[in-house]
Amino acid sequence: MNKGEKRRKNRRYRIRYDRIIIFVLLIAAMGVVGTSAFKAITGRNEKNEESSSESESIPELPAVTDDYVPEDTTTTDSTEPETTITTAVYPVITTPEGMTDVVQEHDNIYKGNLIVVNNQYEYKFLPDDIEVLAVYENQNSYYSTGDLVTSLDRETITNLNAMMEAYAAFNGSWTAGILIQDGYRTYEEQEYRHNSGQSRTFEAGHADYHTGRTFDMFRVDSYSATGYSYFEADEWFRENAGKYGFIVRYPEGKYEYTGENPRAYTYRYVGIPHAEYINTYNLCLEEYIDILKTHTIENPLETAADGHIYSIYYVPAAESGNTDVFVPENSEYTISGDNGSGFIVTTMLS
Repeated sequence: MNKGEKRRKNRRYRIRYDRIIIFVLLIAAMGVVGTSAFKAITGRNEKNEESSSESESIPELPAVTDDYVPEDTTTTDSTEPETTITTAVYPVITTPEGMTDVVQEHDNIYKGNLIVVNNQYEYKFLPDDIEVLAVYENQNSYYSTGDLVTSLDRETITNLNAMMEAYAAFNGSWTAGILIQDGYRTYEEQEYRHNSGQSRTFEAGHADYHTGRTFDMFRVDSYSATGYSYFEADEWFRENAGKYGFIVRYPEGKYEYTGENPRAYTYRYVGIPHAEYINTYNLCLEEYIDILKTHTIENPLETAADGHIYSIYYVPAAESGNTDVFVPENSEYTISGDNGSGFIVTTMLS
């Protein structure tokens, strides 16, 4: 083989390293471009997912302690008026000179010797208003009871005993010949009486007998088939019943106030001096309470009874809560509700 042929043969099989290097560089360049594009695409999605995850998560709040005060981040628009917070101011109750404040709970308007019970005002049956006792077991020997169950309030029985003893002394007899019946009635008893027609006027809760201070009086009558007849007050009763705190509950000519026909035999204990004033001026209980409502502590009603001078005035009850009721210091007094809207204060002046 000559030199020319050998040269041609070597040229045909020689490896072109320059072309291989160029090819490798092209492949690397294409890889870089592809990777960048892939990262650009996938990176955007990862960022969106990360952002979405952050928007759905609840940021952790700072711990709140007793002395923690939130940072005030509000801004104030100078063109808007500032908000002023006002605090309610309640009047200070000042006790008048020479008086004592006797605070009364609201329910006390439903208790006392002067409460009015009729078709308008219902008795509340509060447990501490009266002390109900059987008359038969607590009466004296100057009158009788028609049964063993007739009951009245303790204070009423005490004054009834005193009145009957005085009446017997006036008659010169050990017995006055008077029977007491139909005293205190429960709600259920009045309901039965009303539904059965025995007590048609007042529904249960509205009968004055609920107070334990009202009762019916009868006189022993041998000519009657029942052995007794309805009591009719004689001159002594008309002049003296008030001295013991008693009035006729349903007097003649007062139907428009009481809602009941005249019943001269039904008596009610209201206490002194109220009974004296009512009997003197021929009033019923409803009329008397209306009069008292016009007399305030500055303009009391003054009246004489039982050798004493009394001052009586009305104090409207607060709509809710307690009521401040002022009474003279170092004086005897009583406070009764009216079963409607206020309190009646009775003080002894002399």
